[in-house]
Amino acid sequence: MKVISLYNIKGGVGKTTFAVNIAYETARTGLRTLLWDLDPQGSSSYILRIKPHIKGELSQVVSGKNSLGKSIKETQWPLLDIVPSDFDLRHLSSLLEDEKRQSSKLSKSMKAFGHEYDLVIVDSPPEASTVSENVVNFSDLIVVPVIPNPLSINTFETLLRFAGEIADKKKTRLFAAFNLVDRRKQLHKQMLETYLNKDPRFLKHYVPASSAIEHMTSNRAPLATYSSRSSSTTSFSDLTEEILALMR
Repeated sequence: MKVISLYNIKGGVGKTTFAVNIAYETARTGLRTLLWDLDPQGSSSYILRIKPHIKGELSQVVSGKNSLGKSIKETQWPLLDIVPSDFDLRHLSSLLEDEKRQSSKLSKSMKAFGHEYDLVIVDSPPEASTVSENVVNFSDLIVVPVIPNPLSINTFETLLRFAGEIADKKKTRLFAAFNLVDRRKQLHKQMLETYLNKDPRFLKHYVPASSAIEHMTSNRAPLATYSSRSSSTTSFSDLTEEILALMR
């Protein structure tokens, strides 16, 4: 089993749409895929039509009283399951800080999925915290959605500094992926020319901005299920192939 986490300390970069679409695309290739919605906002759970937990089950998992596996829900799409968002996620850093080996506590929960899933996709919270340290610890690959502008690039550099030491010890690889790209904008074109295919920290494929992506929350479904001909759908398919190639 491999773990890919979608992570950025900056909100509004399309992290959840990346997580849902990549999880759907990997399931479509035949991989048994689990999406773990670790973001308190629960957007991935909402899009996949799964109600978030409200009973505080995650605190039981952190304390070792319950298995994370009990929280898994099937989605309506084959080979794609989800651990929904939990009401306790807003307190997860505090819960972890009360535990020993706090930066790797959630790793034990991941091991339970080893025989059931080929791949776990994590929709991480947009923060730098103990939760983030756990995410870096249990991930094999971290993908950082980045909007093509200097501020978003700077945030990516900050994230690299934050996660770098943990990632180096674990040999976790971090890559940025451009999202919400509008090639009509000169700044976006300049960012692509500067980083795409020239900076090894950036994936070669990117996702263009489109109204089809914006409709994910109203359709409550992965992009390919209702807009199969969209350029964004093709981009997510290409990105998924590139990401899976990195995992081999």
